[in-house]
Amino acid sequence: MRTLWIATIVLCFSPANADQFKIPWKGDYAHNLTATWSRDNKDDSGFSKNFLNGSPEEGGKVQKDGELWVETVVPEAAKDKPIPFVVLMHGCMGMSSLTSAWAHAVAKKLNTEGIGVLILDSFTTRKVEKSCGYPDLHWARRRADDAYAALDYLIDNNMAKANEVYVMGQSGGGSATLVAMTKKENDHKNKFTAGFPVVPQCLYTSVRYADFYAPMVLFVGEKDDANDPRQCIELSKKRRAVPVQVVVYKDANHGFMEDYKARTMYGWTDSRGKVHNWTLSYNPKAESNMMESIIHAIKNKTYASGVESR
Repeated sequence: MRTLWIATIVLCFSPANADQFKIPWKGDYAHNLTATWSRDNKDDSGFSKNFLNGSPEEGGKVQKDGELWVETVVPEAAKDKPIPFVVLMHGCMGMSSLTSAWAHAVAKKLNTEGIGVLILDSFTTRKVEKSCGYPDLHWARRRADDAYAALDYLIDNNMAKANEVYVMGQSGGGSATLVAMTKKENDHKNKFTAGFPVVPQCLYTSVRYADFYAPMVLFVGEKDDANDPRQCIELSKKRRAVPVQVVVYKDANHGFMEDYKARTMYGWTDSRGKVHNWTLSYNPKAESNMMESIIHAIKNKTYASGVESR
């Protein structure tokens, strides 16, 4: 079904300038390893020089090179000239029809402000259905390099202003955004101006206490039962050289940004056999405020530190 998302969304949204194509993936960086996935190495193998690195979601396949599907959505008035851009990353369910609808809703709002959007699909060309389950860092680390492949493409092709490209991700894409903004990723030739993780997983100390090279604004739901917001609040307490803010939305859960009916989906099963389900429901007030905050940050280049409850 995922292979149909591009044509379906173009018909539904008809953006002024939308193009779908593949970009080359890159992984030959100093921070990456040649080791393939194993149960003993499941997190570290996320820092991989391989496009396919043998994870269960990839059917154990290993492949050095590869490509990623992307869609660029650009305002009509900004065609053929470099503009600010946001690289937008999906969650653990991949580019589902619901996620595609959310991504294009984000693009529509950003386009209105003269900001381009590159919607990045990490799973289709890898033939990965989903990566949901007990939280780990493997796919967050793998997908951080996906974000940089998109960043390099935008700058190399003069589509984006080199100092005005941002990365934004939802859930698993939010976790990838966190990893992408760490100083461990400093060996990339291009850098993001700021990061906007949405309901990310802040469980692991290597991310929660990491140093980031540029400002970050995290958006979390107070009642998120998929990714604990308290861990992201803890992330903001470390003193860093750049501003890091966590915005907590009251009465909001893991699905606050998606304009869709309330629902419960499976989460993951812990070592005791308990199933952790996720509650997902739209919170239009929180979603609207998040987009206003992101647009304000991009246009005014101002960032705060600490925790703010809204």
